[in-house]
Amino acid sequence: MRGMIPDAASLRRPDGGRWCDLEGAVLLGGDAHNLPEMRRIAAALSPSAHVTVLVEVCGSDQVGVIDAREGRVSWLDRSLDGGLRPRGERLAQAIHAWCAEWACGDDPVCTVWLGARTPSRIVRMTRALLPEPRVS
Repeated sequence: MRGMIPDAASLRRPDGGRWCDLEGAVLLGGDAHNLPEMRRIAAALSPSAHVTVLVEVCGSDQVGVIDAREGRVSWLDRSLDGGLRPRGERLAQAIHAWCAEWACGDDPVCTVWLGARTPSRIVRMTRALLPEPRVS
């Protein structure tokens, strides 16, 4: 177990499997409301998983800390450019780029978790970009 999350090793995925058993590329995507769940999942992941966490926020006051070990955490600020971009726009761009990098190749092994508030159009786009349905 890692950090202050005692249930991390037993944390289950929506398909019933354990997050700590995943290998390969793992993407966690959502907004500031999903931070607690993304922190628990990131803590549960195996050291052999290559994790990327994408969090869409509405300003720097929503930026927090996520321990992704040697993975990457990106804070996608909707309030850039003097206005507020539509919810999901920055997240969709980042997910598309991640899928182009990790979901291509001869035998890609990747898993995507999207927060409950992720717009359905982004969920559909992500499913279309992955080689097999591994979107939670």
